Amino acid sequence: MLLLCLLAPACGGDDIGGSGEAGTIGDTGDTAEDESGDSDGDAQFGAEAEITLRLNDDAPPPLSLQMGRDEVSELFGDVAEDIELLELDSTPLLTNTLNAIKFACGDDWQLDSEDPNHDCSQTTLGQSFGGGNWQSSAEFSMVRILTMTPANSVVNGTSLAGVEGVTNFLSLFTGGFPGMLAESLGIPKTGEFLDTQSVVASMKTNLLATHPEVSADGKMVVTLADALTDMATMSTRLGPVGDHPGVLVADYPTHGEVFGPDFEMKVIAESNLRVLDGVDLSGGKDFISVVVDVTGPSFDDEAEFDFTDPAKFSMTGLNPSPSLDLRFAIFEHNGFIESCTEEVSPACINNAPDVPVGNGLVWTLDKWDLEYMVAYAGLLRYASLETVVTKLFVDLVEVGQDGNPGGWAVFNVPLGFLFDEPPAQYVWELINEVAQHNLHHLDPKGPASFAEGAANVEFTLEDIPCGITGAEAEAAVRPFLQAQASDIAGYLLGNYKENSGPVDFYYRRADDGVPYLFWVAPPDLLDGLPYNWATPGFYADAGLTKKLSSTTIDGVGDTMHEKLRIDPGETVVYAADDEGGSYKIRVVAPAGDLTEVTAYVSKRDN
Repeated sequence: MLLLCLLAPACGGDDIGGSGEAGTIGDTGDTAEDESGDSDGDAQFGAEAEITLRLNDDAPPPLSLQMGRDEVSELFGDVAEDIELLELDSTPLLTNTLNAIKFACGDDWQLDSEDPNHDCSQTTLGQSFGGGNWQSSAEFSMVRILTMTPANSVVNGTSLAGVEGVTNFLSLFTGGFPGMLAESLGIPKTGEFLDTQSVVASMKTNLLATHPEVSADGKMVVTLADALTDMATMSTRLGPVGDHPGVLVADYPTHGEVFGPDFEMKVIAESNLRVLDGVDLSGGKDFISVVVDVTGPSFDDEAEFDFTDPAKFSMTGLNPSPSLDLRFAIFEHNGFIESCTEEVSPACINNAPDVPVGNGLVWTLDKWDLEYMVAYAGLLRYASLETVVTKLFVDLVEVGQDGNPGGWAVFNVPLGFLFDEPPAQYVWELINEVAQHNLHHLDPKGPASFAEGAANVEFTLEDIPCGITGAEAEAAVRPFLQAQASDIAGYLLGNYKENSGPVDFYYRRADDGVPYLFWVAPPDLLDGLPYNWATPGFYADAGLTKKLSSTTIDGVGDTMHEKLRIDPGETVVYAADDEGGSYKIRVVAPAGDLTEVTAYVSKRDN
């Protein structure tokens, strides 16, 4: 109906799909001698049918749409998933998500205290851990990792236990383990080992950007289908694919209202569709719908949109502060990851994500594995770390010293016969070791609570701010839609060929301003229809051996169609239709004004 409304006013008063104005072209009637001068001299043609052809130079009225949510959904249907509205920067969303998790069990972990006093019953999110039994959940273990500071750190069972032992044994002189650890890492005693910024950047690079539905810089595309379904389709798009575990849990319906109850979209576009007078040689007068695009850049668009112009496009009623209910999971590697130390290999000092050392060490894992993301967050934060911790005239910890790279830690533990000394390694390897141990031990001094590979976590979060306002979204939509303007025109008006009759040629003005007869070409046909014209074009003889038309004419951009220029006076040509019938065509054009010409068509008898 939309297409008919666009096309009907341009039909010049003739009935679309009607028959020839002077009757059907056939074999009956008086015969006339062949006036073509063709070589056989015996060609006979039947009675002429008179057909008036008018130029249609008037543009149809603009396409004007004013739609609510239901109308947008109905109009775009299945193609809504192919229309991108905007790219959502994942940094604000990840930051808000991570902060919700870090504070799911209270905020006492920020205190200078050995006991972080976690209590997950304080929040709705915390209460969801372990199905309500948060004390024994892997999610709680993850919170402990994210909120671990030098003040509340627990390193039992790790290679740092010896350093903790000696510093506490000599605490009168060393100030204790928390202070030494903070000084080594160059952070406050109450600062997280892995701050929010570093963890977000690691997740963005390793979990999101590795997913095929997320850009290389971690931006998530929001489609029209996402917005129309209140983001429910995003769970599937960002779910598991191939080896990737997914950014979101696919069976949980992500929810976030984008379009409010008073949402309205207004669009005004200039139509490039024209209904042109044509001739079906075996049937008479008919019409064809074609695209006349002189605007560019593609020159084949059904309509011209300008989504950057507020007068031609607007979206109102967007949620002013969109948020998401979502569930995401993080999976650990199925096995403990040893640190790459100087005892493992001297090459470990060169160990890096782009040049991993050994097999089964952290940089050889999948990027979305928990251990990889933890180590990468540590690398981002401490890559340039250079510190020296001196106690009792001994450089107890040296990081990035003596020509070693930033972050490379060397330990000199006094009383080595009582306390083990960690081998030299990067500080992010140490942090990863501590994180793995604490993930699996809810009681750091007790037996493991989870087997390796069983401490996977899922977090269900509600009302997480997306980090973009409705006004910002409306502005961000414009360039995305403009980049897809050609595709959108096709989605809306791409079925225009369904309104075309079975014409053999039609009358139109080319881009040089001159009227031509255009022989139908394959792009004019409805998709799937065969092209059955064996000898397309216009000829000087009934035997169709001397072609008068051409696909290439100086000053005319079109090269797909056989074209014949119409000049004042009488033009006699011959042609064959898609059924193999031969015809004589006399075109009579008045002097001066070629807006209307008359074609006299007769079919060959023999």
